[in-house]
Amino acid sequence: MRNWEVFVPFSGLHLIAVAICSLLIMMLTLAGRELCERTVESKLRRSWAVFALCYWFAYIVWWNWNGLDLDGGLPLHLCDFNGLVAPLALLTLNRWVRATLYFWSFTLTLQAFIQPMLSVGPAHLSFWAFWAGHTIIMASAVYDVAVLEFRPDWRDVGRVLMVSLAYVAVVTPINLALDTNYGFIGNPPPGKAIPPFIDAMGPWPRRAVIVVGLAAVGFVLTLLPWRMTGRCDELEADELEAGEGRA
Repeated sequence: MRNWEVFVPFSGLHLIAVAICSLLIMMLTLAGRELCERTVESKLRRSWAVFALCYWFAYIVWWNWNGLDLDGGLPLHLCDFNGLVAPLALLTLNRWVRATLYFWSFTLTLQAFIQPMLSVGPAHLSFWAFWAGHTIIMASAVYDVAVLEFRPDWRDVGRVLMVSLAYVAVVTPINLALDTNYGFIGNPPPGKAIPPFIDAMGPWPRRAVIVVGLAAVGFVLTLLPWRMTGRCDELEADELEAGEGRA
């Protein structure tokens, strides 16, 4: 029974949860690609976005149902913001929103699957809510890349950096005023848990600066595969053009 009550990172339960979430993401992506060929993909995309919005609002209301939880119930964690960015990206197809979804998801939200901040098991609704919320975000990001063919560039890195700095500027004073740790860039008082991988970065404000710096590095790293692919395509095109010229 204890296995149903407690979640342990890097356990068998962790592996199963990630596998199921990955399967759901793949199913949505395959459905979108199939519907693209029938020119009715937009119906699936809009329906998914509306579902994501409804889930986001329902989750916030449920979490604070018994009273506003200032310590962790405000929708101020980056994944809370990204939970709104995801459906808005699919609904509007705005470049700024899509760039934010791509880089936040594949750099930061992905960490929730690798090192989840979760302690309760399947016997608790919080377990299911955690995985559902993050799966919705990642599914939206994968859908935008695999189905809608979003391809980031260096200008998109600039866009997400500006959005991220705006997030830090908004959340930091709130963290200091409430002694909270939203975005893992706050300075909570002794006794309030800090994730081990964040705590290892040293005292505040140094760890906040390191977190922001690592995020920026992560944005660049998640862009590199596309730049490398683009460079290979350019080289192949140049070789093809040169061959035609010799012929």
